[in-house]
Amino acid sequence: MTQYDETKLLCDALLFEHGHARRTQHILKVYALAKLIGEAQRLPAWEQRIVQAAAILHDIAIGPCKQKYGEATQDKQRREAPALVRRFLRAAGYPEKDQPRILYLVQSHHAYDRIDGMDFQVLVEADLIVGAYESASPSETAAAACGLFRTATGKALLEQIIGRTT
Repeated sequence: MTQYDETKLLCDALLFEHGHARRTQHILKVYALAKLIGEAQRLPAWEQRIVQAAAILHDIAIGPCKQKYGEATQDKQRREAPALVRRFLRAAGYPEKDQPRILYLVQSHHAYDRIDGMDFQVLVEADLIVGAYESASPSETAAAACGLFRTATGKALLEQIIGRTT
């Protein structure tokens, strides 16, 4: 089995953002929550590896899309993501067999009707929680997303946002 290096993947992704504060912080927060929720769900090790890599790379195409097209729509990100994701995964030694699933999660993480596994569910929940905190109206954003949550940990974290008073 190929030895993968998650630390390299994370560092490479952060460096790729060239100091862009919001995107760098977003990567770190989604990664941390995906790790937490996945571990709380007791995902098998291979599935945890997949979700953590997808969390690191889930928005990797935003910067290049903004440079190339002047905008980063979901369609444009899906188009640009494959080459980027493969490049990052190869550089960090991820097994070839993991790459299709990681790419699928990266390309589909906003397609909530396509959630087809716990790895996908965990990524969606982590991204939505972070998105709620980053929004102008965290409680309202969290409340609007609550129907998409399935994990006990994700629901508990989301409830903290919805119920907060400040």
